[in-house]
Amino acid sequence: MESAGKEDTPEDAERKGLGTTATRAGIIEKLISAGFAERKGKKLIPTKDGYNLVAILPDSLTSPQLTAEWETRLTGIAKGSDSPADFMRGIEEMTAGLVKTYSAISEDKAKLFTPQREAIGTCPRCGAAVYEGKKNFYCSDRACSFVMWKNDRFFEQRKKAFTKAIAAALLKDGKVKIKGMYSTKTGKTFDGVVLLADTGGKYVNFRVEQNRK
Repeated sequence: MESAGKEDTPEDAERKGLGTTATRAGIIEKLISAGFAERKGKKLIPTKDGYNLVAILPDSLTSPQLTAEWETRLTGIAKGSDSPADFMRGIEEMTAGLVKTYSAISEDKAKLFTPQREAIGTCPRCGAAVYEGKKNFYCSDRACSFVMWKNDRFFEQRKKAFTKAIAAALLKDGKVKIKGMYSTKTGKTFDGVVLLADTGGKYVNFRVEQNRK
């Protein structure tokens, strides 16, 4: 940040400085935790989201001159030669103007920040991609109701976690081999094949075929 935009920054802005040692460390950590920058060795590198953020922000906010001017004002406040109230009033006015002018970003720009998700399979009902959520595996088409819940009673009764690998196999082949499933009838474990028995209703059904020895 000490040399940010030097090639485009006037001499007076460079003399005013871009951040202090104390403030710079906190800013850098916030950028990293927010996913806008990352450390590579001794270097601080902007991430894809970092580049995209700068691309959609108005020039008035990304200008090194603005940061330098604020640093000068803050230094003046510390020395008693500038007014904190005037400084904050200026920021409030600028913020109000920016919010009024840029009330929302376009759909195309919003897509720049859409997380890259990896599909685990194809929906058996509509053919759209199926993704893993925190509690389920769901169809990406909002008009489709296909969803498989991780806490489905079928798997809980058999004391087996409904994993991503199991869901992917069910979507690909309609069945998956699972070892060590618990039987509530015998109290023992068994190996079998779980079948995806989806009838298009509100809930997805499963059934099991036990391996015969």
